[in-house]
Amino acid sequence: MVEVRIEEKPEFRVCGKKVWISGQNNEEFSVFWKEARETGLVERLKHIMCECAMERSCIGVSRVEKDPADRAFFFYIACETDQEENDLESFTIPAAKWAVFSNHGKSLGEALVEAELFCHFKWLKTSGYVHAMAPEMEVYPERDGSLVEYWLPIEASEKDKEIK
Repeated sequence: MVEVRIEEKPEFRVCGKKVWISGQNNEEFSVFWKEARETGLVERLKHIMCECAMERSCIGVSRVEKDPADRAFFFYIACETDQEENDLESFTIPAAKWAVFSNHGKSLGEALVEAELFCHFKWLKTSGYVHAMAPEMEVYPERDGSLVEYWLPIEASEKDKEIK
C-alpha cells in the first residue's frame, strides 16, 4: 500500500550521469540503472554523497521542470553532494514542497510504477495540489532494500490559491 507524506526540502546540489528518455518506455530506465550498477557508477556515487543526502541513497532525477506533461526528458542517476566531479554533471534542485509516495513491492520497479500511478491517477486529482515546476525524483532508501519513494514537487492548485 502506498503511503503519502508532505515534506519541504531546501535547495540541494546533485551530481551524476544522464540519459535521454524518449517517452513512456520504462525499459530505458531499467537499462540505465543496470548499466550504472555494472560500470560502478552507483558505488562511486555512494562514496561522494554528502552526509546530509536523502536517506544516504542514490536517486533518480527526472528533469521535467520545464514541462511536467512532456514525458521525454533527461534522467539522471545521481546523489546529493557538495563535491564537483569532472566527468559527472552537477545541478541544483530547487527548494520545494514534495509529496512523497512510499511503497514496497515484489520488485523496486513495480513498487515505483505503482507509487507513480497512485500519485497521478488518484492522489493528485483530489489533493488540492498540482505538479510544481521542479524535477521528479525516485529515492531508494538504504535502510530498507524493498522500499522506493517517488518524490513529486507540488504547489497549491490555482483553485486552492484563489480560496486562500
